[in-house]
Amino acid sequence: MIEMFKYLTGILSKKEQKFWKILAVMDFISPLTDIINFSVIIYIMNVVIQEQQASREIVGFTYFMGMVSVLKGLFDLYKCKIRNQFIYDGAEELSEKLFELLLKEDLMHHNQKNVAQAFAFVRDDSKNSMNIIVASIDIWINSITLTGYFAVMIYTSKWLGLVSCAAFVALVAGLFFFYRNQIQLYGERSRAYAIKANAQITIAYGNFKETKIADNASAILQRYCDAGEEFTRVQKQFQYKKSVISMFMQNFVMTAMFLILAFFLGNPGENTNYFLASMVVYLTMLIKMIPVAYDIVSGLNDVKFLQKSFDLLKEGMTRYCEIKEKESREEKIRKKELTLKKGIFVDHLTFSYNERKEIFRNASISIPSGCSVAVIGVSGIGKTTFLDLILGLLTPQSGKILYDDYDIVAHMDDKGACKANIGDIVSYIPQIIYLNGETIGNNVAFFAKENRVDNEKVTECLKCAQVWEEVMEMPEGIHTLIGEDGTALSGGQRQRIALARALYKDFELLVMDEATASLDMDKERAVIDSIRQIKGKKTILIVTHHMSLANECDIVYKIENKGFVRIK
Repeated sequence: MIEMFKYLTGILSKKEQKFWKILAVMDFISPLTDIINFSVIIYIMNVVIQEQQASREIVGFTYFMGMVSVLKGLFDLYKCKIRNQFIYDGAEELSEKLFELLLKEDLMHHNQKNVAQAFAFVRDDSKNSMNIIVASIDIWINSITLTGYFAVMIYTSKWLGLVSCAAFVALVAGLFFFYRNQIQLYGERSRAYAIKANAQITIAYGNFKETKIADNASAILQRYCDAGEEFTRVQKQFQYKKSVISMFMQNFVMTAMFLILAFFLGNPGENTNYFLASMVVYLTMLIKMIPVAYDIVSGLNDVKFLQKSFDLLKEGMTRYCEIKEKESREEKIRKKELTLKKGIFVDHLTFSYNERKEIFRNASISIPSGCSVAVIGVSGIGKTTFLDLILGLLTPQSGKILYDDYDIVAHMDDKGACKANIGDIVSYIPQIIYLNGETIGNNVAFFAKENRVDNEKVTECLKCAQVWEEVMEMPEGIHTLIGEDGTALSGGQRQRIALARALYKDFELLVMDEATASLDMDKERAVIDSIRQIKGKKTILIVTHHMSLANECDIVYKIENKGFVRIK
């Protein structure tokens, strides 16, 4: 727990680090005030018992302590505000870093997660990690508080207090070590089932039409119910274990209190009144120690329950720091303005996802500037992988990928090491197109700098993409909302809006991955007409199954035997 706390507080900003220290001090003041108040009560009772009456000074002092308790209540309210501010502001700070990681991590790491896992990673794990910090502070403060109560009990009850304190420590330690492995397992299962349930919602939304047509909602509903029921079962087990701990501690201590009280009542001493006063103090101390001890065990269990979130956040933050360090190093490297005057040249490229699945071996291909080039091949042979390599999303085991004289694999040109941004000259249309729920204009200008939309440029791009007339027939033209992921558009319209988005960006190379795969012949011809308008002006690289589209290109390559064969 100490290592978790040190790591989590270490990655916070200076502002949040200051906040957790303030919170720790405030958390310490509250129980310290409770101990002082209780000690004062003991003092007042002893004075009254010894003097057989309450003096005016004692009464006034008691009123004063009552006012102090009111101020303490106001202080506790302010502490709650600070605690919530620390948790939620800190969680947002961490989630922003994790989200930046998702945006900047390499393709291999990206492909290891689905949407539900990414959401849990960015939003839930960040908040859970902040709760670990708060739980750790509470554990230490409660431990100090319990130690304070121990001191008062030992002072007032002597050997009985010492034995009771030792029994309390044994009880707390025993309950934690007995349940800790189960609690950690509950935490891992709870997170996994929550992700699984959320994934079914994503699947249901993304496959709404297919589900309706196949009348297969019951299967998805059943998977959601199964995951939800498992999540609920784990949560119930976790809360039940916490209740068992609470009930056991309360009943164990109450039983011990009655047994001790019965023993002393059965063996009264000479000063019965003093004995009863001491027993009241002793029993009151025990009652006040129960919730503190329970909070310690509960906090320890909460930390174990959330450990999976910590492990994943730590792994993610390690990669985040590596990315930031890499960016810092690259700031010192010479910047190069990427060009495409000659073209792209791939030389002796070798790539495999693992040792057993080699995709390319010593493959070479040339994409001359100003030409349109198509790459064809059977499904699964590596067409999309080739594009990912060309775009710098994957790194080959060997070989060169040159944009004119700049090698994007080695990050160097004829003059030595340098840095260039492929996105400065490349526009890309992926196989699976995502459109947000905003207007057509905002979707076309999705990658515009500073989110500024040039409506005239949007119109030009929509015309070039052969979709302008259809947009004008919509209720609000380019200002028409298209629904989440473009649900208000047809498949052909989605494809051509994506083409307009690609055209909106200033580029030298247009890369299209199966851009017409979901279009009928008429719509495909419309896209081909759009490409004809830019053919000869820009370099075009197309991956496709459709020979009708490939035949429109100047050069056609086929992927065979882990290499490229030029067939046109």
